[in-house]
Amino acid sequence: MMVAMARIVILVPTYNERDNISLLLDEVFKNLSNRNHDSHIVVIDDSSPDGTGDLVKKITETNDHVHLLSRAGKLGLGSAYIDGLRWSLSNLSPDIFIQMDADLSHPPSYLPNLAEGVLEGYDVIIGSRYVKGGGSTSWSWYRRIISHGANLLVRLMLGIKEEDATSGFRALSKRAVKFLLKFTLSSRGYSYQIESLFLYSKLGLPIKEVPIIFHGRKKGRAKLSISEILSFAFLLIRLRTIKFK
Repeated sequence: MMVAMARIVILVPTYNERDNISLLLDEVFKNLSNRNHDSHIVVIDDSSPDGTGDLVKKITETNDHVHLLSRAGKLGLGSAYIDGLRWSLSNLSPDIFIQMDADLSHPPSYLPNLAEGVLEGYDVIIGSRYVKGGGSTSWSWYRRIISHGANLLVRLMLGIKEEDATSGFRALSKRAVKFLLKFTLSSRGYSYQIESLFLYSKLGLPIKEVPIIFHGRKKGRAKLSISEILSFAFLLIRLRTIKFK
């Protein structure tokens, strides 16, 4: 049970998520409404052609706890999170930042658990599919192999101990965010998850994994591409050779 009052910001990058975003916003507030903190949602939309940004803008007119950052084009998941973190830190000054997908693959019911980890003193909480109690549904066998293989490579090549380094469902302390924003990350896409975790690990920040059940998206199209997979491979090679100070 949470007893400390905290301001929480949920960061949600979007691109063509009109079919999901309203339900997600409702579920986020529903799962945090009975908790003793001030919750805000920041949607970072990359000029979605399906009108996601327009829909969120209309919601902001009646809900001052929903905020919209509109960007000029499809600039990538990693850069969306960086922009969202920087804006939130300057404008809302939250105690806890939570990153999650817009497609409901990250169940909002886990939000209190992630926030609780930061209140316990951890700087990074990872919603993990690969610790006891975690898992995934609606995934094909080859998607499972890719995910397990990617996480194995991260542990072997970068020395990261966490089981689910590729998870995008994370809670961050204000300290972790301030450290992150001091660095310039090269990853603009999905590889941001790896590069940022590598940074947190090298900085010696306390990291904890909590189990989640990941659900495959029900509406819309998955956005992981071949170029993202290649970027992931090149990032591992580059990080492997970095002399971190």
